[in-house]
Amino acid sequence: MIDGSTFRKLREVYRMTREDFGALMNVTGRFVSYVESGDRKLPQHRADMLVRELDLTPEKLARLMAIYNETTIQTQ
Repeated sequence: MIDGSTFRKLREVYRMTREDFGALMNVTGRFVSYVESGDRKLPQHRADMLVRELDLTPEKLARLMAIYNETTIQTQ
């Protein structure tokens, strides 16, 4: 459900720093950077923590990705 690209998009939609986003999963901002760049995969237990913290459902995730796409198109 959450790959590196989706992970970055979620952080950007929520307008969080890497450090703040990492705090939701008890990881460092550096780890967040590694996941976003594809250098590391997000472990399932960390993804589960993020889903709980952000109260993500498939529908909410789809809406957030739509928001990301709309705001990205508007800024280009």
